[in-house]
Amino acid sequence: MTYFIDHITKKIHRQRFAGDLCGFLTTPIEKREFTASQDYIKRLEENDVFTICPYCQSVQLLTEKVHPMSDKFL
Repeated sequence: MTYFIDHITKKIHRQRFAGDLCGFLTTPIEKREFTASQDYIKRLEENDVFTICPYCQSVQLLTEKVHPMSDKFL
C-alpha cells in the first residue's frame, strides 16, 4: 500500500483513495511525500506528529460532502 504524507497538514493519506475531501490540494508538491513503508508510517503516528486522514480510507462516493466544513454536496 502506498501512502501520501502531507507535511503541511500532518496527515497521512492512502494514495489510492485520496481525493478532494482530504484537503491536500493546496499543499505544495515539495511538501508532499510518498512511501510504501509501513514502519515509517507507524513511526509518524507513534510520535503523535501525524494522523491518518479519515476521508481516504475507502473510496470517496459522489454523495459525500465536498468538504467536511461545507453543507454542499458533489
